[in-house]
Amino acid sequence: MHGRRQRKTTETAETERLLQAKLPAHLVKALRILALEQDTTVKTLVTRLVEDYVAQQRRGSGGKG
Repeated sequence: MHGRRQRKTTETAETERLLQAKLPAHLVKALRILALEQDTTVKTLVTRLVEDYVAQQRRGSGGKG
């Protein structure tokens, strides 16, 4: 179990480093807080947000895209 936890922690750290490199610090901080509030990871949260956004855009454009 310890190995799995360490792997997950490493994955999380890598994801957050990538986000910090690509996004403003205040957005990364907001994503971390929201992920903690929802008891999920930043990666899972961002994935869900992007999937929801894309689905919404497709509905708005009649499914094209």
